[in-house]
Amino acid sequence: MTEAPKKKKPWLAKSDKNEKNEKSEKLPTKTEKSQLRNEKSHSKIERNQLDTWFGTKKKEKGRGSGGQLPRPHSESDFNEVAEQEFFVEQLDADETFLNEKFEEMLNDMNLSEEKKEPLRLQPTMNKKMMLINHYKGSSAQDNCSKFSKPADYIQYLSTPDLSVNKLYGCVESLRIALTNNPLSWVQEFGTKGLKQVLSILNECYRNDNRYDRIQSECIRCLKAIMNNTDGIKMMFDHKEALTILARSLDPSKPNVMQQAVQVLAAVCLIPPVGHERVLEAITMTGEIKGRERFQQVVQGLMVKSHPSLIVGCLQLINAIVATPDDMEFRLHLRNEIMRAGLIDVLEGLENDASGDLLVQVKIFNDHKEEDYYEFVQRFDNVRLELDDINDCFEVIKNLVMDSSAEPYLLSILQHLLFIRDDALIR
Repeated sequence: MTEAPKKKKPWLAKSDKNEKNEKSEKLPTKTEKSQLRNEKSHSKIERNQLDTWFGTKKKEKGRGSGGQLPRPHSESDFNEVAEQEFFVEQLDADETFLNEKFEEMLNDMNLSEEKKEPLRLQPTMNKKMMLINHYKGSSAQDNCSKFSKPADYIQYLSTPDLSVNKLYGCVESLRIALTNNPLSWVQEFGTKGLKQVLSILNECYRNDNRYDRIQSECIRCLKAIMNNTDGIKMMFDHKEALTILARSLDPSKPNVMQQAVQVLAAVCLIPPVGHERVLEAITMTGEIKGRERFQQVVQGLMVKSHPSLIVGCLQLINAIVATPDDMEFRLHLRNEIMRAGLIDVLEGLENDASGDLLVQVKIFNDHKEEDYYEFVQRFDNVRLELDDINDCFEVIKNLVMDSSAEPYLLSILQHLLFIRDDALIR
């Protein structure tokens, strides 16, 4: 009997072609293995760097809450602990040093003198604990991400050809940093940083609506910068800062315009030059766009779908009109804004007003009435209706009658007679 040939097990069977291929394959050399390891290492480093940009690192095993190590494991960690211990020793050894650092901390917190005084009266132990917590918080912020220092933001934002998403992410991160960091951080950001933010804001005007959210964040950055005396001074020292900001008065972008009118209204109330600088900025913007300077603000009152913008625009109008001490200047500004279209929408605002808008409408009308009564006092309490053309003419005629100004009024009236009775020409 002949033995039957043994069947090959299917999981062991291989085609001749595969056997040849396997034999022909070469194992990688040591050099090739080294190159592969380097490539993997570089790709891992790049991923880690990208994770830190405008975000937080993933928590690693062995870390406690908040992703922080419970104890130092590296030379830098030991250095940080040593610095903290040295700082505490200095506080214990020298009360003068403690008080100096405490004053620096209060300044960093951007507190008014009224709020600083109760803190100065705290016991020494409480001051020490506050300083230690403040020091630890500052150290943690310095180590939390790649963009921890003002110079990091300035350098990155000055990089040419950034994508819209990267630019937005950085500006948003900057706004948070300007809001949350102490005053010293904002001071370090300084004029150079302000110019960079204004440069980006200016760039938004030359691009499409993808940049609207960047534009909004830039304005919020300016608002955060101006939340202290030094920031306000920087804005005033920059000749074009408020003009660049005023270009955001665009009713077609209600969210952006709302941010702009809020900042401009606040600047209006800053003595002694805030009102003047805002008027100058709005005037320059009107000239650039070839429109009446208050036209955009009045048009913002007509965006019914955005109630907060309507409130903001009327708030800006009230700040512009009510701030000057000179009554004649107030009348001039109010009349100019009324001619720009406010007279057509004011009645509708009064009828629909509620909440914050009702407050702003009341402020506008109250100031208007006060200026009217002050003005008519000049005419021996004669009843005068400023909106009536006959009343105004009679008052002017009586004022110049039998005076050296009478011929000039007559000349003006004579020239007005040359106005043609043609609606198209007029």
